[in-house]
Amino acid sequence: MIVQSVLLVLAAPQAAVAPPATAEHVAIQAADIDRSAAFYHEAFGLRIIPTPLKNRRWLDLGNGLALHILDGRTAPKPSNRNEHLALHVDNLATTTAWLDRHGHVWTDLAGRPRTMQVRFDGVRQIFAQDPDGYWLEIGDSRGAVTR
Repeated sequence: MIVQSVLLVLAAPQAAVAPPATAEHVAIQAADIDRSAAFYHEAFGLRIIPTPLKNRRWLDLGNGLALHILDGRTAPKPSNRNEHLALHVDNLATTTAWLDRHGHVWTDLAGRPRTMQVRFDGVRQIFAQDPDGYWLEIGDSRGAVTR
């Protein structure tokens, strides 16, 4: 009896199911959109995407995803590492060197300065903030490193 019920359900015409959603862009608000766009372009090599809007900067995050930087931030961003944008770089040492040269603090998840950690899947990672205080989880797949 149960088998017949399952077969009837499987044989019944299925209602149209919407395809899964895909990400298009992530938007953040900045006090200085040019400073923020320069940070993401210089620190991570993100390509700047032309936009017809004067009060926006767009950057290519890869895989069809963009970062939209909007103007108008007037208050500091609340600090919470758990709310972050995760970026993957080819070489984390190159990124930490850039952050060091430009006076940006980077930490592990616990907040220990200049400390890389290795995730459960072997990805090395750090956390840093952009010029407006947005947290970034930055990782590569090169394995453990000592600092």
